[in-house]
Amino acid sequence: MVIRNPQFPRQSERGYILITAIWLLLLGASIVSLLMLKNMNRGEEISYERKQLEHSYTQESAVETVIADMLFNGPRGEFVTLPAATSYQLGGKQMNVRVTSESGKIDVNQADPALIDRALRGFGIPSLPRQTFLAVVKSKRASKKLFHSMNDVESAMEEAGMEKNGELCASRYFTVYSGLSIPQSGQMDVRLAKALGQPSQTTTGKTTASAAIRIEVGSDAGQPLVAIIRTSGLIGESHRVLDWRYGTDCS
Repeated sequence: MVIRNPQFPRQSERGYILITAIWLLLLGASIVSLLMLKNMNRGEEISYERKQLEHSYTQESAVETVIADMLFNGPRGEFVTLPAATSYQLGGKQMNVRVTSESGKIDVNQADPALIDRALRGFGIPSLPRQTFLAVVKSKRASKKLFHSMNDVESAMEEAGMEKNGELCASRYFTVYSGLSIPQSGQMDVRLAKALGQPSQTTTGKTTASAAIRIEVGSDAGQPLVAIIRTSGLIGESHRVLDWRYGTDCS
């Protein structure tokens, strides 16, 4: 009779222990790999977020550069006549800047509804959507609840049945920031002038004090920034930001 030492397992038990150990090692290696992959993906996400944040800061710097030029250089500045376009090298990145005036657009809060209707008709908008939108405009004026942003105008147009497309771009021809009952002819887009049935004319004009200015900043990376500002030149408040959005307004 052979007596086995209990400290030494049988041959089959040793095989089972070996397989279990290998399995645990493989499981541990898989867990480590998943953790490393997760950390790698998280690192890529952080890197992308950091690049996007740096891009946003660079765009904001471009906007501030335009404002500084308008405030300090005045009639000798680069943006005394609008529209104007330029580019800046900021932080090793090229920012393409376009500056236009909101004064050449139809202010939905101030313009005669007949003028708004004529423009929409000139852009080929059918009667029903036009009249539906104009009813909203008149209702807001009657209740003294005006449109606060172009997002409000675009939403009202879409609810009225107007499709957003390249022909009718609300933010390109309409505004809520100029405060004018009639758009300035020298600042008007030629397509808006055509829709209104007005003759072709110069589309450049002198920048006026306190006028609402549209600044578009784009580059090869990230979404463009669109800022609407109004300069005052006052020490306490050199300018006001009326709108601030990322992305293109129209396709």
